[in-house]
Amino acid sequence: MDDENSENEQFKDQGYTRPTVLVLLPTRGTCHRFMHLLIKLTGDSVPEEYLDRFNREFGPPPPEEELRDEALKRHRRKVLEEKGAAWQELFGDNVNDDDDFKLGMALYAKKSDGAKAEKRNGSKKKDRFASAHAINVKLYTDFYSSDIIVASPLGLKMAISSDANDGEADFLSSVEICLIDRTDVLMMQNWDHVNDVLENINQLPKSNNETDFARVRNYFLVDQAANWRQLIMLSDILDPLMLSTFKRYAKSHSGILKSRRRIPEDDGSISKVIVPTRQVFQRIPTQTFTTMSDDRLKYFTQNILPQIRHSGQKHTMIFIPSYFDFVLVRNHLLRTEADFVSITEYSRVSETSRGRARFLQGRKPLMLYTGRAHFFLRHKIKGIRNLIFFGLPEHPDFYADLVNVINEGLEDSYADSNTEASSTSCIALFTKYEVHALERIVGNKQSTRMAKGEKSTFIFVS
Repeated sequence: MDDENSENEQFKDQGYTRPTVLVLLPTRGTCHRFMHLLIKLTGDSVPEEYLDRFNREFGPPPPEEELRDEALKRHRRKVLEEKGAAWQELFGDNVNDDDDFKLGMALYAKKSDGAKAEKRNGSKKKDRFASAHAINVKLYTDFYSSDIIVASPLGLKMAISSDANDGEADFLSSVEICLIDRTDVLMMQNWDHVNDVLENINQLPKSNNETDFARVRNYFLVDQAANWRQLIMLSDILDPLMLSTFKRYAKSHSGILKSRRRIPEDDGSISKVIVPTRQVFQRIPTQTFTTMSDDRLKYFTQNILPQIRHSGQKHTMIFIPSYFDFVLVRNHLLRTEADFVSITEYSRVSETSRGRARFLQGRKPLMLYTGRAHFFLRHKIKGIRNLIFFGLPEHPDFYADLVNVINEGLEDSYADSNTEASSTSCIALFTKYEVHALERIVGNKQSTRMAKGEKSTFIFVS
């Protein structure tokens, strides 16, 4: 009887549907690089018509009409260069930054001359993937005819929830490897889309889909596919949001592995600060992760904002990483009739330009600036004399970026009789739950001491 079961097991070699690999990427540009690397590994065996279409839809966008004015051209080139290499890689002129895409990819065995000769000689030996150069790649295949699906979380979520699909995600029922690459970029989009996609992986199918159930592996049949799936998340940074998702959806029987690089003090972004200013890090008392946002707002409105308004302090920028926190702060300022401008990822170009000018001129004493606005646009804000980090930025380079522009644009023009022209300030609020972000700024040893020590105020001087 055991021999019979063992013999039957060897014929169970598939899932409910064909796709076994899912790759989530943030933009068409990142997909373009990923797919060309994957195609290269398979032996550059994609037909030209598919490759041409792929390069048109995912490659560099058509060049815009070139500026005729040489001065404007040089200015634009300088502005783009100042945004940095990391921004250029994701959003530069030669990169497609669209975040709505999905692509099916099928792999087929390519019969080499040797294989054809073997067949003529009567050999029945089969080796589907004997060599990387023995694979044909077909792009733009239907999901149910694909081996690999490469998509953005937004694109895949829209495919699942479309009226034509009636909410069906059967093509994700047999995924064995899920790779989420550039997770730090996906965090700057909508993380709920990532969770929604992962929630739909390895669910029991709603339709038959012409499945040969005699060949379906047993763990699929008993709804245990998620326990045999690999979930791989790659990121330049580590964040509690990522860890929460990984812990929730990484269910492999083989266990989980988390690997990260500890950051020495010399590599912390605070070491890149070159503007001479005193930087104060203030730990906010909070008891639970869920009340962290409310406790931060309470501390800010009761301890920091009254001092700003009482002293009539101008040229103060408040950097707010989370848009939800931005809404809380903005609403409080509106209720108290504070005079301020705000720049978010949703601001129109005209609003941004007008707000930056008024802030630089001192006509608006406060500016609210969100983390996503800086991530997507990398504005170089002039007119900052007092900088407040409402929370620590997820990307460590943002800290040095903002501190290093303190006083820029004000050196010669700033004159306010109510404030000393030479005074600058920088304060960063953090909680014990933000140790990862803190480590990226001040280094591993300092972050541990600052998050757990008895003191709650720490001062660095550059």
